[in-house]
Amino acid sequence: MKKTDTTKIYTMKRDGWNDYFEMHVSKTDILMRKQAEKIAKRDGWAIPSDGWQDTRGMVHPMSTISGPFAYLFLSEGSLGVGVVAHECLHIATSHERFVFRYGMDYGEQIGEDEERLAYFLSSCIKGVYKTLRENGHIKE
Repeated sequence: MKKTDTTKIYTMKRDGWNDYFEMHVSKTDILMRKQAEKIAKRDGWAIPSDGWQDTRGMVHPMSTISGPFAYLFLSEGSLGVGVVAHECLHIATSHERFVFRYGMDYGEQIGEDEERLAYFLSSCIKGVYKTLRENGHIKE
């Protein structure tokens, strides 16, 4: 885990994953948005302007050969099962697009590709929640 003055940064690599994403957890929504803006400026990508001031969590996918396949930004002030699940879905679809290079066309029936996404999403949510709980971001 890395730490800035206001944000803790975790490398999220679970058993069986060859790739990873970075999770940035800030104390407040404002600090989370500042952290995302800092990383965006450093890496040369733009923050979406629609609804940015109301954002409670954010994922930015990365189509790079090395490094994280996505950044996840969360705020302790807005942590909840809905926000975590919502953002983990974006992580899972980022993994599909940028690691597997899958075009996200699942068809009418549940098949292998959709099952792979569902298992990855489940693993992602479990990993994020476990890391948040073990590091004191979520109090039970």
